[in-house]
Amino acid sequence: MNHDPAFAESVVDGVWRLRGVPGANCFLVTLDDGEHALVDAGTPGAGAPILEACRRLEVTPSTLLLTHRHWDHAGGAAELREALGLRVVLGAGDVEDGRVRADRRPPRLVRRFARRAGGEPSVVDEAIPMDADLEIRPGVIAIPTPGHTTGSVCYLLPDRELVFAGDVTLNSGDRLSRPLPMANDDTGMQERSLELLASRAPRHGAPGHGDPLLDVFGDWIRTLASMPPAPGGSLLRVLRNPVAAFRFARRMRQS
Repeated sequence: MNHDPAFAESVVDGVWRLRGVPGANCFLVTLDDGEHALVDAGTPGAGAPILEACRRLEVTPSTLLLTHRHWDHAGGAAELREALGLRVVLGAGDVEDGRVRADRRPPRLVRRFARRAGGEPSVVDEAIPMDADLEIRPGVIAIPTPGHTTGSVCYLLPDRELVFAGDVTLNSGDRLSRPLPMANDDTGMQERSLELLASRAPRHGAPGHGDPLLDVFGDWIRTLASMPPAPGGSLLRVLRNPVAAFRFARRMRQS
């Protein structure tokens, strides 16, 4: 692999965050068998920068591990699957008729953008059962964490002490935070998944939004899980912390 820092930043050994991908973070992982996997695929249309990064890095991933179905994580999946022939993997709760279940929750304008930019949701080649941990690739354990979506999954690399946390928790800069209630399928279930991940969290964590956290992730997520959710609805939480909302919006445009 050509370790080009213009297209990827190292997180831990064999894990990189790809640069210039709009939407959620996109990570590239060298698996224990020498194959490569992507974790998440950005917004619709994000396939182009991801493919360019892979080309510059001289890597052809064989697997796309999606943490959940939302358009900012799974939007580029169909384009990547078609271009690379990779296998798309997603929690079974987010699969409908063999495809990524459509993200119907965002506002109308977002839905229109997603349809225009991304076309049909991607085919899912491998649906992860939601009832127990499963080693889905050498050295990669899928941990079902439903709530944010019905099929949300975190991916743990035990040997590298790293977890890809999806949107179970987000890095707000100086702390970890919860997703807004309006973004969840089931906020009570999301809380239980947050507690589960906190109880098992390794040293390092790579949330779907915000920078990866090295060495402190376990401590930070346990602190978050020990605190009750902020009172009030989603809009009130945004108004209370406009700086965090601005940072999130900026990251959504380009990671």
